[in-house]
Amino acid sequence: MPPDPAPAAVRRAASPLDHRIEAVTGQDVDTLWAYRDRGVLDEAHACLVDRHRELARAKTGVTFYRVLLHRLSSGEFPVDSALLARIDRTVDQMEEAATVRDAAVRKVINALDPIERAATTASAPSDKPLSTADQAALLAIAGGAKLHEHLLTGRLSVTTASGTRIPYAELQPLEDAGLVSRDTRHPIHAGQPVALTDAGRAALFVARRPPTTQAPKPLARPGAWPSTQHGGAELPERPLLSPSEPAPARKAIPEVDFDVDELDADEQMHLDFYRQVEVRSEMLVPLAEHHTANGVHSYYVLFDRTATYGHPGMPQYVAVHLQRDQEKRTFDFEKELLPLPAMAQSWLIHRGCPADAIGLNPELGPPPADEATRALEQRLAGDGDHYAMGYSYTRDDPDDMVTVVALRALDERAPSPFRVVVEEVDTDAWTHTLREGGFATVEEALQWCDDRLTGEAGPLPPVRPAASFTRPAAMPKAPAPRPPGRSR
Repeated sequence: MPPDPAPAAVRRAASPLDHRIEAVTGQDVDTLWAYRDRGVLDEAHACLVDRHRELARAKTGVTFYRVLLHRLSSGEFPVDSALLARIDRTVDQMEEAATVRDAAVRKVINALDPIERAATTASAPSDKPLSTADQAALLAIAGGAKLHEHLLTGRLSVTTASGTRIPYAELQPLEDAGLVSRDTRHPIHAGQPVALTDAGRAALFVARRPPTTQAPKPLARPGAWPSTQHGGAELPERPLLSPSEPAPARKAIPEVDFDVDELDADEQMHLDFYRQVEVRSEMLVPLAEHHTANGVHSYYVLFDRTATYGHPGMPQYVAVHLQRDQEKRTFDFEKELLPLPAMAQSWLIHRGCPADAIGLNPELGPPPADEATRALEQRLAGDGDHYAMGYSYTRDDPDDMVTVVALRALDERAPSPFRVVVEEVDTDAWTHTLREGGFATVEEALQWCDDRLTGEAGPLPPVRPAASFTRPAAMPKAPAPRPPGRSR
């Protein structure tokens, strides 16, 4: 099998071959990328994903030069020899990028052809009865269901009238088999109604033959409470809103503006920033930002909605510091991926951002559940430079949204030389808690993180003074988050 590639650093660009890849593999491309990072694909599929990643990077280059050419020809610059020379240079660069993209397309097709031939010649699988899990999913959907997209993470899941949550990965096979359908006329952020098809109802009837003949229960009308049985009598349907009460307006997710379009004298810096940050600006949610009065410095705490589709466990927050030079029409930038908003705030504060100017937007993300969480977040934001991060893992599963972070104290006299910080999100109450534990060794800290991710961890040990004043051993720096589970 080819060696594992480095995790993708930018958002995946869509390609015209995506539908062929998804049709022959039965998985969406983002899932295939995640499987490749975990090393679970065979050689043929791993090669296909590697070629597709090359294509995504090539398409990003074409997009960059196309946008740049559009700006150069938009009329905002005076037409002179310098502008014409730059347009010529950009056209040449875009032509080179298009050549690279076309070569990447051919490589993807070459890797895809044998997989498609193998799928065509494979024998059709025999019909199988519905599994217990599929029966349960169809029964839940029969009472009314909607497919929703999470506001911040962008993850898809089905919420049924009974309150059951069905992962999108479990809905896809039912949809592919023609057992369920969804109304795509509705926007995904507002919820797309999901219902059983005739084939789904027939399959469910065959799998579960009722002892008596009963009239089918009508699907719950969108915007109404699900009907329930109480004492043998059905409760009347109660609308969520009265006919005269207007529906509440859905607040738009704020957009981030880096304000560097005019600062393009250094083309390489502009291209680096585009590839590393700006290419996915539509998926970056600004949780906090501060700009100095003279416009030289800007500080951002951003939530990256594409992180959920990347390498498992990767941090989902991006801290960005921009420094502009308007006279030279250039800028410089620093960025860092961090697992917690408070750590992103700390990173920016220690690069000159005023601590009281980078507070998080309270309308975005789950608020703190208690005072202990607020106090620990303030301490992390203010004293974050006292610790070095050695490991983190973020799980955004709606059933267990948790982030674990292992830290090492830089002060040899600090209590508990190794710390573990745990953030847990209550998706029902839509609040989060942050807790801290102290450990004497790095092995104990990492083992507790593994146990928490596998559901076997006990309570966090309290932070205690270190037994000795010897400098703690260095925290091993992992190139990527370790997958959940024991490694022994």
